[in-house]
Amino acid sequence: MEQQLDELIGFLSSPRPDVRQLAATYIVDFSEPRSEYFNQLLNNIDKLVKPLLIICHEIPVAASKAMNTLVNLSTDATVCRQFNDEDIISMIVRMITSSSCYVADPASMLLSNLTKNADICKLLTTLTVGEVSGICSSQMAMDQLTDVFVKGMDKKYNKNASYNFLSSVFADVTNYSFGRSYFLERTTYDGKLPITKIMVFSEYPEVIRRGGVDSTMKNVCFAKDKHKEILDPNETNMLPYILLPLCGPEEFEMEDMESMPEEIQLLGEDKKREYDPKLRSILLEAINLLCTTYYGREVLRAKNVYYVIREMHKVETDDTCIELSERAVQLIQGEESSNTKDEQPENDVDAFEEI
Repeated sequence: MEQQLDELIGFLSSPRPDVRQLAATYIVDFSEPRSEYFNQLLNNIDKLVKPLLIICHEIPVAASKAMNTLVNLSTDATVCRQFNDEDIISMIVRMITSSSCYVADPASMLLSNLTKNADICKLLTTLTVGEVSGICSSQMAMDQLTDVFVKGMDKKYNKNASYNFLSSVFADVTNYSFGRSYFLERTTYDGKLPITKIMVFSEYPEVIRRGGVDSTMKNVCFAKDKHKEILDPNETNMLPYILLPLCGPEEFEMEDMESMPEEIQLLGEDKKREYDPKLRSILLEAINLLCTTYYGREVLRAKNVYYVIREMHKVETDDTCIELSERAVQLIQGEESSNTKDEQPENDVDAFEEI
């Protein structure tokens, strides 16, 4: 069978479209990570990536099979390095931002696998591609991906794509300072902060979309020098979108509620708290990160964040969320000294990341 598989790999580069398309429909089954032939494909990855990407632009059935093969193979970290090429990433970005591409969604999934690689994250934040009408007037790949994520939700831009997996790309990119800088600095083409475009999805019904958004919001909070902008109601105003998923139907005393962000006041008895404990913990981590600066703690106190956490803690059943809630309360409600009012060293945030 190994010899036949080698022949099948060769057929992917055939000059005859029907031959390479047929080969693509067969090879996908061998690309499952649990397949006994998975490693054989990995050993031939240099013969697979570009031919499969070419087939992704052909008839829908073959394109779908080819992209699914790439998605399967990219679950292996060594494979991702084969994609660290400007032309290859540009090709993937163009498929994602095309309004007619049949495989735009699995291409988003592929990119979310590839951005587990730091070098690809770096490449993506500096990559320029051709301007796409209907998306934005920027040639920057990240600008286009951010805008298609917003404009393309619920298949409003491409009938074949919802773009939910792009939120995982954003989460991966913001694991690094250059990615956080992108989301926290105004773009040149529309003057907006990219984080403000995506944070509004923190309560979106689809878990993949809101999960990636939650992680992105948490990650940008590692930028301690940006806490003032992150918490400024006239700038980023991210706090309400961190708190909203943590809020339930509880009623607060009027004097306590008046100081809270307007967006979380009077939510009503039908308000549902985030049901996924992993996502609740991510949001609580964001709050804890904002507590690593004196300015952040002061704002959280002024906005009565304690009461939101208190009500959540009363019904919380997840041990990690309970621990994070109690840690945040200690930081918010604790007394400040002259030492704690001083800005903490940068490695304090790094230490938090390791917990």
